[in-house]
Amino acid sequence: MKVLFAICSWGLGHATRDLPLIRGILKAGHSLTLVGRGRSLDLLRDELGDSSRYVDIPDYSSAYSKKDFSVAKFLSYFPIYMNEIVKEHSRVKKLIKREKYERIISDNRFGICDKKIPSYFISHQLRFIAPGRVKLFELATEGFNYSFFKESFSMFLVPDNEENSLSGDLSHDLKYFKKSRVKYLGILSDLKKRKVREDIDYFISLSGPEPQRTILEKKILEQAPSLKGKVVIALGKPEDGEEGDLEHLHVFGYLERKRQEEIMNRAKLVITRSGYSTLMELAALGKKALFIPTPGQTEQLYLANYHKKRGNFYSVSQAHLNLVKDVEEAKKYKGLNCEVQIDKAVKSFMRTVFGE
Repeated sequence: MKVLFAICSWGLGHATRDLPLIRGILKAGHSLTLVGRGRSLDLLRDELGDSSRYVDIPDYSSAYSKKDFSVAKFLSYFPIYMNEIVKEHSRVKKLIKREKYERIISDNRFGICDKKIPSYFISHQLRFIAPGRVKLFELATEGFNYSFFKESFSMFLVPDNEENSLSGDLSHDLKYFKKSRVKYLGILSDLKKRKVREDIDYFISLSGPEPQRTILEKKILEQAPSLKGKVVIALGKPEDGEEGDLEHLHVFGYLERKRQEEIMNRAKLVITRSGYSTLMELAALGKKALFIPTPGQTEQLYLANYHKKRGNFYSVSQAHLNLVKDVEEAKKYKGLNCEVQIDKAVKSFMRTVFGE
């Protein structure tokens, strides 16, 4: 089949978590076009080479400014987002008409779908959770999401376990989404656990939308020299392949996935954003972590708090980060202990989308 697969470009997590699914599609012999933007599309090109076709289509503006995010500000962006979704859909319609795709898969690209073609939406966030946990507001956002997208997408695919979930209320205990339209695939990660010696004390991974990624990079580079032991830092910039040493730190502009897999397996503690794709990687590798959620990114704030309450991971706000103190707290938390069967998740995806 001819397949169109679109990926959100807010950070690298959407691209990395989709790699097992993309490889499953290619292994089955389907023809694949990948839609993305910026660093996430660059990552996919680096990983997949000439096996796919790549199309650059802008997605959505980021509401994450240098100041903390507010719900009011997010709501003020809503008309802008809707306009960008309309433009996105208009651009992709021309591509769909010309190429005659038989399947469309969208990881949080709301406008990339077609009512005449089986279209599948991948997301771990089927409802929006605002600071303060206003239940009525959360239900309203879930209801809106379902009513708005139910005609455009055939199925909603959640990269999580149905039981013992990582995403909590973001995609479970749903009130509006019909069970027949939601498929829990299981945890997805292209990183695999290796039996290696843990000889790196701290691995610090930076990612996410700008300018917050750069703001955190500055803080990390100021504080990391005070950490004792071996420290490896990945800045999350695929366009910057440089690496260098700063005292006992080894700094990479970017780590290709196999190298990141090796270093994460060797790390005793991972310091990172509380993005959902990162959570799945930590589950797959069985690692402890210190979370620094992106300011104002409500999903990351919720996930950091959700797992902190359960004793899985310690988290601290970016504004109050004190690496030397916070890593000691993070070591006291247990990490994740849940079922991770990535091959099974890919098979579930292929069966749902292609009947294979």
